[in-house]
Parts: sequence; C-alpha cells; structure tokens
Amino acid sequence: LNDHFGDDIVFIPQGSHHNRTNVKHDSDVDMAVMYKPTFFADVSRLSATDKELHELYRIPGTYEYAQFKSDVYDLLRREFGSSDVERRDKCIRVEGNSSRVSADVVPAFEHRRFSAYDVVAARGIRIVTDKGRHIHSFPLQHYDNGVAKNDRTGKAYKSAVRVLKNTRNDLKDKELLRAEDMASFLIECLVWNVPEGFFVGKTYREDALAVTAKIWNDMRDPSTANRYMEVCDLRSLFGDNPHHTRERAEDFALQAWQHINN
Repeated sequence: LNDHFGDDIVFIPQGSHHNRTNVKHDSDVDMAVMYKPTFFADVSRLSATDKELHELYRIPGTYEYAQFKSDVYDLLRREFGSSDVERRDKCIRVEGNSSRVSADVVPAFEHRRFSAYDVVAARGIRIVTDKGRHIHSFPLQHYDNGVAKNDRTGKAYKSAVRVLKNTRNDLKDKELLRAEDMASFLIECLVWNVPEGFFVGKTYREDALAVTAKIWNDMRDPSTANRYMEVCDLRSLFGDNPHHTRERAEDFALQAWQHINN
C-alpha cells in the first residue's frame, strides 16, 4: 500500500488489540488505511451562512471512496492471494495463517467536523459501506481517552472492560446471553462512562460488580443514559447505531452482575 500510495495514506491502528482491551476471542487486528488528500466534511453544526460559505469555497474531490476501497482490495489480493482476501461491507478481510494474525483492513477518508466554514473542530475517519451507509469514528481520540481513564483508575478501567468482555463470552459460550449483539465497543464505552470512584475495589471482581451496578442504574434513567458518550467523547453512545440501546445495555449489565456474583 505504501509503495502504491506513498505519502497519500496513513495507517491508524484501532480496535481491542490497539486499545489493549482485547481478550481471548479478540484475535484479529483492526487497521484503518486513511487516504489523506480527500476528506468528508461534517457541516451539520454550522449556521446556514457558514454552510453557504463552506460550499462556496469547497473544492470537490476527484478520487471517489469506492474507487479507493477497490484499489486497496486489489493491492491486498495481489500481495496475499485472492483466497485469503475477502471484500466485506465495512472492511477488507485478510485471513491469517501460521505466520500472521487475521486482519480487518478498513479503507477510510478523513472525517472533518467543522465548527465554522473554515475551522475544523475534530478530525476522525469515515467509511462508506458497500451498502451505502456512512460511518465515522474518532479512533485517535478513543485511544487517548482510554489511556487517560486507565491511568486515572490505576489501570482498573481496562481490567474491568476485559472482565465484562470475558463475562459476555462466557455467557455466549453457554448460550445464556440474552443480548442479541453485545459488541466489544459498546462494553468499552459503557465502562468508560462510569466515574473513577467505582474503580476502587480490592479485586477485579469488586470493580466489575460496582461498575455493572452503576451502568444498570444509569440505563434505567433515560436522562442519565443519554449523557453517555463514546470513548472518543465526541459522539453520543446511544446515537445513530441501532445496536446501541439503553435496553440492551441495561439487560447486559444485570445479567453480567448476576453472572459475576455467582
């Protein structure tokens, strides 16, 4: 990819491995490949006047996202073989073997959130799925905020995340998990919103019980739950993702608390 695109791309590691919240089942590496010369603009927070100015000075890109993803796909197939590379809706899957782990390669353009027509307030990445859905995230901010939370809690934050992920996996293996899809990302975000005072137990178990009880209580109060943010602290947790619901988080917190307490 570097040989082909040169300085036009940057690699952004993301996901459980990079954030050091991975558990046994989290065996894959997640790597975004961001094309820098073209970006997606988020002007939703601008005034009507600023939106007009932004449009006036905007220079349309000539390299479409779909073409970038196809080019990355072709390059990976050439390198690793067509049988080990699969194009998926959100990413390109490179299967592992005895010498490498599996990887989800995520082609992306930069996502720029504007606070004025010529002022960028935050930078992240955006993808367009093969089904046409736009998804943006802020992996660099996510990583930095996770590290800061972990430091403030004496390394207890990420330990609590791993306990809850292992709890989810155990419930799933025993076919007891009621949540249809309790994603690792959702668990990580829920725990990140819990105040530092709940991470003072003498054991990981005590912390996990305190954290799940706090989440359960918060999810039962819509005004409190709606203040929960993603770890990047730039997006509401219960926003546009249909799999992130208060009801699902509440039910999982209760089930996790009961499972850990047994």
